[in-house]
Amino acid sequence: MVVLGPSADAIVVFRDGWGDVVKRYDLGSVGLPADIAMLLADAFRHHHVASSHETHRHCWQALRTFARFVGEDGHVLSADDMTSAMVGRYIAWLDRQITAQTNEPWSKGTRANVLAQLQQMIGWTKRRHPSRLPARIDFPWRVWPNRNAGSRRRLTEQDLKAILRACYEEIDEAWERFEVGQTILAAQGPVEGADPELCDAIRAIAGVDEGLVPSRVRAIRSGVNISAVNRHGGLRHLGSYLHLTGETVVAFFLALSIQTAGNPDALRLMTRDCQVAHPLDEHRIVVEWAKPRAGGKVKRAQRRSFDRRRRYAAPNLIDKLLSMTAPLAARASRQDQNRLFLLKSEKKVAVTLIAEATLSHALKPFIKRSNARIAIWNKAAPERARQLLPDFAAVLLRGSVATEYYKASGGDLLATQDVLNHARADTTELYIKGPQTQRIQRETIARLQGLMLGWIIGERAEEKDQAKGGEIAIVENATVPFSHDCLNPVAGAAPGSTAGRVCRHFGGCLRCPGLVIPIDAEHLARILQAKKELECARERIDPRRFALLYAQSLHILTHDILPGFPQALHMEAERRVSTLPILPALE
Repeated sequence: MVVLGPSADAIVVFRDGWGDVVKRYDLGSVGLPADIAMLLADAFRHHHVASSHETHRHCWQALRTFARFVGEDGHVLSADDMTSAMVGRYIAWLDRQITAQTNEPWSKGTRANVLAQLQQMIGWTKRRHPSRLPARIDFPWRVWPNRNAGSRRRLTEQDLKAILRACYEEIDEAWERFEVGQTILAAQGPVEGADPELCDAIRAIAGVDEGLVPSRVRAIRSGVNISAVNRHGGLRHLGSYLHLTGETVVAFFLALSIQTAGNPDALRLMTRDCQVAHPLDEHRIVVEWAKPRAGGKVKRAQRRSFDRRRRYAAPNLIDKLLSMTAPLAARASRQDQNRLFLLKSEKKVAVTLIAEATLSHALKPFIKRSNARIAIWNKAAPERARQLLPDFAAVLLRGSVATEYYKASGGDLLATQDVLNHARADTTELYIKGPQTQRIQRETIARLQGLMLGWIIGERAEEKDQAKGGEIAIVENATVPFSHDCLNPVAGAAPGSTAGRVCRHFGGCLRCPGLVIPIDAEHLARILQAKKELECARERIDPRRFALLYAQSLHILTHDILPGFPQALHMEAERRVSTLPILPALE
């Protein structure tokens, strides 16, 4: 990228490699004082001269946020007022900002990113034109520590499979329509299996804008029978017979995101020449794409190999995308014509790379369409009911897929790091952080400690321990929150049990035919209290000990007893839990 020559105004103009204007940003229009607007504009145009369009957009949004602070603060009237004290007030102002959708404060990451953009602009001015700053401006280090301490929500394996199945169904429908459209355009008369009126409508709209779906106004002016178009779904729907549309692209994008475990923004920039033949296996194809932030000075290509013989393998989906976007690529600009995800913009009436906002907006309708289709299926075949799609965002897919790889590898962080193509393992750990992986880590540590003890004690001691059935010390004053009177499950008191081994009926007492539990709020409160204590113990004590002593009781409470209580009692029972005597902690 190149920019215009030195400028003294507040308008920042970015150009592409061919000299065409890509974007204009007018800092004079955001309400900043004139000298501050020109100072930041100069830093913006030079510091981000080689940055991506997304980086330009993020910087512009951060500068608009700073301009909003300047307007509300009332003490920044010129560049002379840009001081370290102003930075402190700006940080405090960022801490007070509330997200409109959730009515919660901005996340630490959002605040840090906004502040970092201003720091970069001030830093560039310090290095290149220090005389423009009347006073020293310092930014504190790590204003919001541990901003990545929390983990994002993770989609389960069943969620990912449900999403993939919904994607494949829409892909099949979109591909079938596209093939029908190409057959209609290649023929002159009627097409077998197609409505003659549909054929005429598709040929009519294809002739308006050289094979691309036209705007409604242009279609009417060109004499297209709009009534016939509306009877067959409208212009947007008929556009899918001609090329890829905003409605059909989301299924392809989600399927590739899950299969490649790629960063959504990096996949959005995927090029049309992203497939390379595997050097050793004739049936495998290597898919490559670039990630702008991967690597420092040397950018590392992201790549995964796939078996083309699988129907929905990524190479086969990419081949479909290449065919469906071929009419669009011929009309795209020079900087976008090699992109894979192309769309005709309804606002700009031009073929461009799909915008991040377009994908986000198309996701909600996709979930709604898929769940409506699944609901019809479940009504027709309740014995083979399918899971509904959860409410999710594309940004959750990479971490969710990484977590599933981590679980499948038995807690091998390096294997997951290789899938995500990270240079450092601590970066991979941020993606898999969550309760599931923490549990795997605890189990792995416990298993390794057991192996270490076995190596130290020796084989004879290990055989002796196994003969005792994994004897575990049980305190004499054990509690009975599980509705049975067995205080020592290894005492061998029950019929058929052996001393030193856990009772074969341990936990089964909850399922005893003679067990009677009144259906009232008081007994439900006790059950909820016991369930909560068991769940807390599961996260606290050794996993092997929990599985041996308490796992079956928790399963019976959750799946066999609780469903028998009506939902109307739960609110009253939850209120009574806090009034019950505290149960002794399980050990």
